[in-house]
Amino acid sequence: MYGILGFFDRDTEEKIDELRQGMKEAGITDYGMRPHVTIATHNELEVELFKKEMEEYFKNQSAVQLFIPSVGMFLNSGTLYAAPTKDPSLTDFHTRYHKRFMGITDPKSLYAPAQWVPHCTIASHLTHEKLVEAFDYSVKYLEPFTARIESVELLELVFDEDVCTDMKDLFTVDLKRFHS
Repeated sequence: MYGILGFFDRDTEEKIDELRQGMKEAGITDYGMRPHVTIATHNELEVELFKKEMEEYFKNQSAVQLFIPSVGMFLNSGTLYAAPTKDPSLTDFHTRYHKRFMGITDPKSLYAPAQWVPHCTIASHLTHEKLVEAFDYSVKYLEPFTARIESVELLELVFDEDVCTDMKDLFTVDLKRFHS
């Protein structure tokens, strides 16, 4: 399986990493996947051809500004996440990708437009008790913040049962930066 992941600016990555480090030190969780928002998944790809199409598609795309005002939980998964506002620019960024690559994205995926809940996982596979602790910790130490998706990466995802155990970076496209 392959994933298209949007990676954040350095400040946002550091903010999420600091939160996770605090949770680790508090004995709550030790989750280490690089902070990101998943855009899509693909079951099968002709990787070399797709890299060229991906590069062409994203070459004029600007970084996507996000506002992250809340945390949330996915039911029955033990997953806690930071939740960006699903505003028009984020929705458009996501929907346009799925329209462009229709036919090779999985329409039943949780990342398909009709099901997508944009999120950055803070921790996952937590027991109920640890999920409550992680939630309490997050709301104590996080304030609403802005973030930017500055690059998009194609990754090969390796699963053991339903758990992603490894990712291989295959290709990265840096998005055009906003000019201040």
